[in-house]
Amino acid sequence: MAGPLPSRLVFLSDLVGLKQGEKVRFLGCVDDYTVSSATLTLKHQHPSSPPPTVAHVNIEHVLESVKSTELEVGAWVNIIGTITTGPVTLSASGPQSRRQTNQASGMVRRVHVQALVLWSAGSLKVDAYEKALEQRKVTETYIG
Repeated sequence: MAGPLPSRLVFLSDLVGLKQGEKVRFLGCVDDYTVSSATLTLKHQHPSSPPPTVAHVNIEHVLESVKSTELEVGAWVNIIGTITTGPVTLSASGPQSRRQTNQASGMVRRVHVQALVLWSAGSLKVDAYEKALEQRKVTETYIG
């Protein structure tokens, strides 16, 4: 009997290269929460090359377990979920985000994810996380 498929640990910016239905785990900083659609807008600009990537994460299925502090702007959260839409959209940043991108082009890549699990990243050293995940990606490339 087979169990559930494992998730892939990726940077939020890596989501744009993945296919609909892929199961992922990533870290993001809450930029906005839309109550009417139960959608978190997450950002994590690593690497910092433009255009930035924004993840719109539907948390409808996990709402009962989410704490209010995990929905606050600036909170870092871990997500395990599935990519829910086909092509990534490249669009002008608009009023749907409380914090506007500082990119000269004003363009952002948007990706949509259905959350299966969400939890707080707690006290996080973002730079240490980025270095560790970069090293893991190098190791996976070397081994795989």
